[in-house]
Amino acid sequence: MTHVAVELVEVMMRQNNLEANKLIPALLNYNKTADVPLNQNQAVRYLQFCINQRHSTETAVHNTVVSIYAAHPTQDETALFQYLQTQSASHEQNYDADFALRLCIAHQRVQSCVHIYCTMNQYAQAVDMALKHDQMDLAANVADRPGNDPALRKKLWLKVAKKVIGQSKGIKAAMDFLKRCELLRIEDLIPFFPDFVVIDDFKEEICAALEEYSRQIEGLKREMDESANTAQHIKEDIKSLDQRYAIVEPGEKCWSCRLPLLMRQFFVFPCQHSFHADCLGKMVLQSVGMGKGKRIKELQTEVGRAVVTGKKRERMVKELDALVAGACVLCSEMAVKRIDEPFVTASDNKNEWTI
Repeated sequence: MTHVAVELVEVMMRQNNLEANKLIPALLNYNKTADVPLNQNQAVRYLQFCINQRHSTETAVHNTVVSIYAAHPTQDETALFQYLQTQSASHEQNYDADFALRLCIAHQRVQSCVHIYCTMNQYAQAVDMALKHDQMDLAANVADRPGNDPALRKKLWLKVAKKVIGQSKGIKAAMDFLKRCELLRIEDLIPFFPDFVVIDDFKEEICAALEEYSRQIEGLKREMDESANTAQHIKEDIKSLDQRYAIVEPGEKCWSCRLPLLMRQFFVFPCQHSFHADCLGKMVLQSVGMGKGKRIKELQTEVGRAVVTGKKRERMVKELDALVAGACVLCSEMAVKRIDEPFVTASDNKNEWTI
């Protein structure tokens, strides 16, 4: 490798039975002495051949590529960044992220560090790294990454805002830069301004914020008025319930037993379904749960015995009516819950259903 690196790599690339991970010590030894640009580095050439042509996924091979890229004397980290982007684009990460991150931090490969932090969803660290090296645009791009998390996005942009305002020579320029994020408001930024600053520099932003607050207040007032009107309508509807009535024809029948409705106590619902009180109670007991059914039976027993009198009896009757006649058993949610019940039950004569 030291003397005829190009020719040796040509030979190695023609051999299909070579194990790249066993050649890594020789490649690293060559890299120590090879004072050449990355595009002429034969160790990189062979490793990239293994990755791109032979589709190697060995972590050792990929870590070696990262280490050579990161430690190279050049200030240009394009090759390293492109490699990392290629890995992300193919939804792969064959390199050790922690190992790569330590190398990039040690050799100040800022763009690559930020990329690795982002692949690890550590956006705050990525923004801090970019701001530490005064790369505002890079930090702003990272701050926009968590698009589905407005709270995190705003938190990251506040980091950027603090740095931009602190370093900016003109407040106007800082405000123009920070307009890139619609989540930032003037009240979020005021704590970052110097103690002595001319208000004219961001007068427009303050006026715009006040106008926005004024619109929001007007919107809230309209919502409050609408809520008050709705509440008033509900009160009026409740009052009108006492005056509502239904017309029962002389020959009308109970929807359960089909006997004349006027034979005994009955209920009529707004949907015009009508039932005898005892028939309705039986139908409700078939549909409700054990707890509610038990309470209905208890109330029916107490009211039927006529032992309880006065206001206590009135409360019981009112509670029983609410449980039994709260909704029509034929067309309310109670009926929807019984949709999976068969038409023909075990107690029915199946021959009666024969066509």
